[in-house]
Amino acid sequence: MDKTEQTLKIGISTGVVPTWKGDALVIGIYEGGEAQPALSLCGRKVEAEVRKRLTEKWLKGSLGESISFATPHNSGLLVSRIVLLGMGKKESLNAESFRALGGHIHALCDKSGIATCQVLLSLDLHHKPKTHRQRIPVVELLAEGAWLANYRFDQFKSKEAKEAKEAKEAKEERDEHPFKQLVLGVYGERAPQEKKRLQEVEALTRGVALARNLGNQPANRLNPETLAQTARQLAERLPGIKTTVYSEKMLARKGMNGILAVGGGSQTPPCLITMEYRHGGDRPLLAVVGKGITFDSGGISLKPGEGMGDMKFDMCGAAAVFGLLQVVAELDLPINLVGIVPAAENLPSSTAQRPGDIIKMAKGLFVEVINTDAEGRLILADALHHAASFKPAAMIDLATLTGACVVALGTQASGLMGNNDSLRRQLEKAGEASGDRVWSLPLFPEYQEQIKSTVADIKNTGGRDAGAITAACFLSRFVEATQPWAHIDIAGTAFDMNSSRPHMPKGAMGVGVRLLYRFIQAHWL
Repeated sequence: MDKTEQTLKIGISTGVVPTWKGDALVIGIYEGGEAQPALSLCGRKVEAEVRKRLTEKWLKGSLGESISFATPHNSGLLVSRIVLLGMGKKESLNAESFRALGGHIHALCDKSGIATCQVLLSLDLHHKPKTHRQRIPVVELLAEGAWLANYRFDQFKSKEAKEAKEAKEAKEERDEHPFKQLVLGVYGERAPQEKKRLQEVEALTRGVALARNLGNQPANRLNPETLAQTARQLAERLPGIKTTVYSEKMLARKGMNGILAVGGGSQTPPCLITMEYRHGGDRPLLAVVGKGITFDSGGISLKPGEGMGDMKFDMCGAAAVFGLLQVVAELDLPINLVGIVPAAENLPSSTAQRPGDIIKMAKGLFVEVINTDAEGRLILADALHHAASFKPAAMIDLATLTGACVVALGTQASGLMGNNDSLRRQLEKAGEASGDRVWSLPLFPEYQEQIKSTVADIKNTGGRDAGAITAACFLSRFVEATQPWAHIDIAGTAFDMNSSRPHMPKGAMGVGVRLLYRFIQAHWL
């Protein structure tokens, strides 16, 4: 898949507000009617008009609420309108609030026909509410939210349909100009630093967009073969990445029967993709594994038909690995990273695995298949064993693994399990910093009892109780106890067809890319 370019340009203005020319100037208003200090930069006439409207309670300042009015005559400003944007309660603002504000700004400009706008929310470069120990990097977060909100997946809409949709929107809004430029007002000595960070955020959101694009692809367009081709294209475009694809025959030679069994029901053969990025010299290696089930029917243990179309999202763990590799390579980070993606389609046929089958995995363990819809752990088990051969300092896997995790945590956080407390704490902190939140679940030894088999070493499901945990217990059997490892179950967070967050459009969320990037940034650089 080709590199995803950002059609929205975001820059920084370090000049005086009256000299900037554009369609609109956005000023932040806290809940309760208090304007940000940036208002004082707009001149007395504008300040008086704003305070008049606040006194008359034209808006309360709730997060995302907005009003606009024509710029007062002879105000000295070169913009056509002033927009007051609600920021919510001052004491409640956090990093995710500013990402959401970036999304609200994008939606506001998009719907109102604003092509270019400057935002003065960023005057307080590092907002620090009383409830937070650390300052919040406002500029980065506003840009991140706006770029995330700018994502669209419309490649399968015909040209005629696109034109009709655009014409309708233009007519409704009485304006034909799309939102194309956002300028963040930054003043003081930190401006050069903010410009550099903006480039980093742009690369990060491009990685999220790549993960979203892959996740949103229908299964007739994206299967194990085309996913492997995408990995090859990534290596061609970014020379820092070396891609190796293990074919069905190579998998058989390596004894990766878990991957082969899951993919056995499909005419498209399974594969194992490795993407190596080694720019860290003697630094330790990080291995990241992503589940790549390009479509999951459940196999012989067939899923219900309703909602089965969403099973194209069962490769969002793999998508995150692709997005992360792109970010790391584009930014030329001095680290050593290997991304591993076991890819297969889980379909029913005469050649599909059956409930009751016993598989000898690459590690040598025998697994009794109780349910063919518990397939993700089978391909991940072989992939984790393969990842261990690179002798990484830590391994992390991401997978849309269990419905049980969705029941436990919903769509607000991914489940986090593993064998290393330090690694888990680092990922928790990265989750808070990135907005890709995770929540730890226990892996008590007693849970291992649920996956004991009477005819094999283990079985591939431990029953209904603690389903997310017993799935992680299964994976833990393919990781050495001394090998720091974390498992992230993204079943509830990978996609959301009812998303109401302004910076997270419906469909694939690209979850995991921002989480792992912030983790790398904090602990591997």
